[in-house]
Amino acid sequence: MSSAVRIGIVGVGDFGRRHAAVAAALPEVQLVAVADRDRGRALTVAQELGCAAVGGIEELLAERAVDAVVIATPQHRHLADVRAAVEAGVPALVEKPVVSAGEEAQRLRELVAGSGVLVVPAHVSRFLPGVAQLRERLAIEPAVAVRAVRVVPVERLDMHGGEHPALVAMVHDLDLVRAVLPPDAELVDVSSVQSWTEPRRPHPQVVMAQLTFSDGSLASVENRWTLPHARQYIDARMEVTTRRWTAHLQTPSGGLRIATGAGDLLPDTDLEATVAGLPVGALATQLRHFAACVSAGRRSEVVDLEDGLWSVEVAARIAAQQPQR
Repeated sequence: MSSAVRIGIVGVGDFGRRHAAVAAALPEVQLVAVADRDRGRALTVAQELGCAAVGGIEELLAERAVDAVVIATPQHRHLADVRAAVEAGVPALVEKPVVSAGEEAQRLRELVAGSGVLVVPAHVSRFLPGVAQLRERLAIEPAVAVRAVRVVPVERLDMHGGEHPALVAMVHDLDLVRAVLPPDAELVDVSSVQSWTEPRRPHPQVVMAQLTFSDGSLASVENRWTLPHARQYIDARMEVTTRRWTAHLQTPSGGLRIATGAGDLLPDTDLEATVAGLPVGALATQLRHFAACVSAGRRSEVVDLEDGLWSVEVAARIAAQQPQR
């Protein structure tokens, strides 16, 4: 393997395009190709970033020598795409949710368990500096309660409203709950209340879930798809309580605010910041970490496949509690 890890991006829609741009700019990564079943879209991104374009993961694995792949295809494609990577012996970073819950989750466990191939869920929030520092402190003083709130621009309902909110944005917050609570805390109960702000939509826009764990710790996770504008990418905040202190974390950090005639802009510099053309946000940190794991042939100490599957399975339990109308 050369010093640069050769990576292919599978799926270059919204987030896949972001992964590709980061991969193209990082010195320790070589973006070999982008793959998309929409060949025109793949070609457009490839021309922008100076790499090859192919039609899907099968073509990518057959025609391009890659050390690893990033899978950012629609969720219903994840299991098949991960299977193709694992059967080729190629490590994969998989966008969330890694698969659908239920049978798919178990099939993915079985697929990866005996393969020895690295499969990492792309829970990018774990790579935010504030989250990383908070986890270091919690290793010494464990949390007893967590509250996570996420407000999403209402206009994104047109893109994601076909899925229950728990299986879209809330997956991030459920993973953060798992990340900050003690590793031996087992989930014992999940309950929720849910309501609609847009009655014509198939799923509720407000979901409040309560999680109880075996060690007595508690978590409250709230998602609201009600932010009235998209000038702010996301409004997410978390409060963590231990027996001796309380921590407050907000993302985006609010470090940059641009006032315009149409209202304030709050760019998400935590996720996708660049300095002198070099990506320095959490997306870049995640990809660098994944590339380092691939290069060294080691597992990720930040997030593993079971973390991703736990979040999906808890989200599915919440989605199943959707009230009847």
